[in-house]
Amino acid sequence: TLRKDAARFVRRSLAADILRAQIESFRKENQGPLMEKSGRLFASITRGSFAGLGVEFNDKDEPVMVGRRPDDTIVGIEGMSEGTLDQLYLSLRLAALELHLETHEPIPLILDDLLVTFDDERAGAILGQLVELSKRTQIFLFTHHAHILELVREAAGGNECVIHRLQGLSPPAA
Repeated sequence: TLRKDAARFVRRSLAADILRAQIESFRKENQGPLMEKSGRLFASITRGSFAGLGVEFNDKDEPVMVGRRPDDTIVGIEGMSEGTLDQLYLSLRLAALELHLETHEPIPLILDDLLVTFDDERAGAILGQLVELSKRTQIFLFTHHAHILELVREAAGGNECVIHRLQGLSPPAA
């Protein structure tokens, strides 16, 4: 009985492993446009710290999103910093908006203190993405951090960028 049960266990385990590998292969080949776009944005926003996004299976065989490092190391959501999680969320949102814009009229994107948890390098990368997206839709970025204005000006380069200040607030130091 033990031999029969062990043989059945080995066959089932092997079948489950093969099935998992085939599902992952199919997923990689047919990854949805949202994952593909958000993965590219995530790689850009994290300045190459991550190469993209992927899907792995957890202990309950449920698919979960993961970050993929350039060396193919996998980092689960729980292993990401607060800033990186914000960048992941932003990548998903921007990718969803880009996909929406492919088939619908533009809608404005309103962002409030988006860059609070980001260092200047990643903030600049995000602003570069927003500048590109602003060619297709209107973007409003609210902030009370004066140094962000300089990053916006840098990212916008020669592109039009309108900055409004509330009365009573002093301009940023030059």
